[in-house]
Amino acid sequence: MLISDAGPRAHRRQFVISRQPFLPDEDWTSTAISNEFHLSYQRDLPVQVLEQGGRGLMLLGSAVALALEAGPDDLAGRFARIEWPYLYPDPSALLPIHYGETSDGPLVTSSPSLAAQLGGGGVTPREIAWAGLNWTPPPATAVAGIARLMRDQRLAIPTATAERVDRPIRPAASVTAARDGMAADLTTLAGTLKDGTGTTYLALTAGLDSRTLLASLLAAGTRFECVTQSFDGVKPADIEIAGRISRHLGVRHHVIGPEAFDEAPLRLWREHGLESYSDADDAHLIPQNQYRFLGADDLLVRGGCFEFGRRFYASRFTGLDFGNATGMSLWSRFEAVAPHPPTVAALDAWLDWRRRHDDGLDLVDSFYLDQRAGGWLSAVEHGLDMLPGRSLPAANCSRILSALITPPEADRSDGRLQHDVIRLLEPGLLRFPVNPVSLGDRAVRLLHRTRAGIRRRIKRVLPEAMVRRLRR
Repeated sequence: MLISDAGPRAHRRQFVISRQPFLPDEDWTSTAISNEFHLSYQRDLPVQVLEQGGRGLMLLGSAVALALEAGPDDLAGRFARIEWPYLYPDPSALLPIHYGETSDGPLVTSSPSLAAQLGGGGVTPREIAWAGLNWTPPPATAVAGIARLMRDQRLAIPTATAERVDRPIRPAASVTAARDGMAADLTTLAGTLKDGTGTTYLALTAGLDSRTLLASLLAAGTRFECVTQSFDGVKPADIEIAGRISRHLGVRHHVIGPEAFDEAPLRLWREHGLESYSDADDAHLIPQNQYRFLGADDLLVRGGCFEFGRRFYASRFTGLDFGNATGMSLWSRFEAVAPHPPTVAALDAWLDWRRRHDDGLDLVDSFYLDQRAGGWLSAVEHGLDMLPGRSLPAANCSRILSALITPPEADRSDGRLQHDVIRLLEPGLLRFPVNPVSLGDRAVRLLHRTRAGIRRRIKRVLPEAMVRRLRR
């Protein structure tokens, strides 16, 4: 049972591993995990102590088992596990792990803000805008001396050092096997939500990802309600089609509009996440109270990670691969402003890790998993930790990620696998259009592509100072 107050709260669901207990207030607790180290955590963070194969382990965060005697590849959600002396991230590192050596010894924490507070290092500020590279790229953080654990690393806690660990994402034996496996896994996961004491909400839009989760909830017979947030920039089709689907199913649909802008929860968001990303959350949803439907025991089921299957960055990275990509070339595919040296260095560090530790994925897929999921989505989910209730990115599971990359590339870009899963679980959902593109949307996309192309051409021929003046 959650014990915290119902409103937003900085450092909710966060943990710290250090030599001394960290107890900033009465809502934190601490337990020894070795002779030298303590795990301290805010009490809303789920912590499970388990035994597996004769060894003790701890699960931190929201981990859903998709099989009996579940191993790491059978867990979905957002979590970390401790098998002393190591800490392992979830398949996409959605629960962030920040680590480093401090004057008081090794420090490990899920919170960039607490890493800055306890680590003693300075913070390198960067103005992050919603458009572009709108997150701090792992393995870097904004805190000096603090790094971020990657999805195929494990952390040796006593020395605060990262080691390579094999976390392969490999295609299933066939598209049929991928379809059947993903349908079964998502339905199993949806079935585990029946025992929740609060309301299960599905974040429903006109998109394919929420439709896939909807099909699994229906197949599992799990009770839920749908929610769509309405703010400046949301497509009308997201609200209209989500409403049509909900009425067709007889499911309650909440459209959450904005309230008056309030700076106070935005200040909490900044304190909680050290402004590690910028998106709709800080621009609209948090300061305009658009998560107000969430109660303390409620669950918000969200997409996330499904885009991995659709080759999300294929068009953006045309002409780039691990052979010719640099931090600067990646930066230029997102930004038309002067490079931010620490961010470019972080991208170079990531490229160096991937070149030395091939995971069988190309630049497009690796960047999505390590950066879009492990960087941006991880930061978004971390921001949502400050709210009551829990967010569950259901597709974050090694088995589901492997299924998503199974179809041929052409089928992947069209989302064939997800369409097939929906057809298998609840075919009636395919009668509703998926992300219909209006004439106005086409015009806006063309305008954005044209502007981006012009900016790239200007950058090639004009000095950077002049580019900045033109941008203003």
